[in-house]
Amino acid sequence: MEAVLRQPDSISRGNRIDLLRVLLTVGIVSRHALMEELPFATAGFSAFTQGIIWLTVACVPLFFAISGYLFFHNTPLKPQPRWFWDKIRSRFFTLLIPYLIANCIAWGCYYFALKEVPSMVSGFLGDNWKNPLFVFWTGPINLSLWFIRELIVMVVISPLIYLFVRYLRWWGVLGLGVLWAFKICPEQVFFFSLGACLSIWKIAPVERWLHTPVRLSTQSRAWTYFIYLYHYLLLIGVKKGLFQLLHPEGTIAQIGVYLLGAALVLFLLTAVYWGMRKLLPRITSILVGGK
Repeated sequence: MEAVLRQPDSISRGNRIDLLRVLLTVGIVSRHALMEELPFATAGFSAFTQGIIWLTVACVPLFFAISGYLFFHNTPLKPQPRWFWDKIRSRFFTLLIPYLIANCIAWGCYYFALKEVPSMVSGFLGDNWKNPLFVFWTGPINLSLWFIRELIVMVVISPLIYLFVRYLRWWGVLGLGVLWAFKICPEQVFFFSLGACLSIWKIAPVERWLHTPVRLSTQSRAWTYFIYLYHYLLLIGVKKGLFQLLHPEGTIAQIGVYLLGAALVLFLLTAVYWGMRKLLPRITSILVGGK
């Protein structure tokens, strides 16, 4: 979630956009920590699962919208092709490189798991992971990174999105929204365009609210990006391991194990991130797109 999770442009730090990144990232981890098909789930846990799904359903759309907003922030009145080229080239380092590295790490972890603990990943990807093009067309191996892949596509077609928003304005975005509601327009196209429209045709109250300073470390952008890139495969192992080890039978116990899994993954990745940032700052910077 690059433009969302890590933004190289000169936007004021420690604002509500940063806070939204943190909240939405925690929401994504909470959503992926669920086990919706738990064979011994109680009715109460199933209801709890649906509640988490309902609470986190807006996370990905909001990430796309914020990405579009940040990509077009401070767009010149008449941007030249060079402006778009510079933007797209910068995303090569902040999107594509971290995406490829995270998938290579995921491939290594998946290959190791298949050899050593196949029960933890059995049936997860089938044989698709053996296809080198899997990460671009039907994957990625780290499935949660589909967002990054689609965001790369949005960046590539950003000149077309700009022309669409520039000349059709809110009417065009409203039309995309209608098409999205009828499942004709892809989610990423509508919400990225919505964010672009908010950025290009500035609305003063929205601008003020988004850029209101908050008490938040400026490192939150790199931290949230790292969490998003590497949480999914770890969650698969943690939540399966906890449920197999503890085998909770009651609703409270199952909710407790779910919360424990989500918290454990957040804690472990946070510890790894800060440890790497201190001991291996250059490698960590590459992993999070130069932050």
